[in-house]
Amino acid sequence: MNSRSYNIRALDGIRGLAIILVMLHHFEILIPASNPAVAAAKLAFSFGWMGVDLFFALSGFLITGILLDSRSAKNYFSAFYARRVLRIFPLYYSVLTVVLIAAALIRPRPRSLPVVADQKLYYLYLVNWLGLWKGPWGANFLAHFWSLAVEEQFYLVWPLCVWLLIRRNLARMAVVASLTALLVRIVWLAQTGPSQAIVCATVTRMDSLLCGSLGAILFRDVRVLNTLRKYSPWTACTALSCFAVGGAWLRAVRGPGSKLFFIESIGFTLLAVGFSALILHTALTDGEATLTQRVLRNKVLSKFGKYSYGIYVYHVPLLGASLALTKERFGSVKGQLWFGALSVALLFAGSFLIAVISYEGFERRFLNLKRYFEPKKVEVPEITAAEMAI
Repeated sequence: MNSRSYNIRALDGIRGLAIILVMLHHFEILIPASNPAVAAAKLAFSFGWMGVDLFFALSGFLITGILLDSRSAKNYFSAFYARRVLRIFPLYYSVLTVVLIAAALIRPRPRSLPVVADQKLYYLYLVNWLGLWKGPWGANFLAHFWSLAVEEQFYLVWPLCVWLLIRRNLARMAVVASLTALLVRIVWLAQTGPSQAIVCATVTRMDSLLCGSLGAILFRDVRVLNTLRKYSPWTACTALSCFAVGGAWLRAVRGPGSKLFFIESIGFTLLAVGFSALILHTALTDGEATLTQRVLRNKVLSKFGKYSYGIYVYHVPLLGASLALTKERFGSVKGQLWFGALSVALLFAGSFLIAVISYEGFERRFLNLKRYFEPKKVEVPEITAAEMAI
């Protein structure tokens, strides 16, 4: 078994599954609920926001694995942050700047873009706190950047924790911090009810990142691998089933409001545990001929996973541009099912194609620079036989 968990091919399939879920969540608004079957499909697609939780858990698993494997490097911090900057910043800041400049030149200014007063928060990776500072900030075609802000804030602190703590204490910290996130959500909900601030705040959404991180820690403990191999699939199925059944039951019996209470309290925790267990199971069965491996290693999911970051960044601005262009020209057919389905298919294809072009023609130039920031192991001087005798 390869301890370098970030080289496991099937994890690209999980990343691909996550981005497809997120795209379905955002694009389902284009499909009219023309019959009960389509309405049911739209309801299922609307839960695609769970893809963000899957991204968080996978990020925690992979990044913590990298940090653990390079903890003894003498350039531990500089290597990690330089490589992360090269992966995340060029595309993020390029798209952000282009979209905001274009918005400034368009008259009248589109209402579906961030207000001028909030734009600096996007540049500082603080947009996820807007819900706390000014209340609901509404949908806009850069609002999906909130999840990127959560990750960057988390990784300002987590590498220091990995460096300072032995693995046993790091695992304990991950568990305690995950439970703290749940407790904060419950207290917050009791005070204000469900809110956008709870959904987007780092302190309330860090449990998926932490559970994924816990998975990476356990994956490197040979004493528990057999136990993890036995129970990780059951843990994943149980947690995700409880989320689905609990949410559906509350929606049917007590209405949509109670469903939101469930999701924003224990629901996020169930997703964190379930997705992290799924990722851990996938890593533990790497290379085996299991159904999970066959599904996750297929070419479509792997390709979507490879280009998932670009797809995530581009797909919502593309949706905004599509809505703006079709508003006037296709008003007579926008409410028809065939037009909605065609629009979704084109947005899937367009998001993927632009992400591929961006990765191969732009992002790769920065990724190639990561070779200058490889973790450098501390050189231990050789001990001679005479020194050993002394």
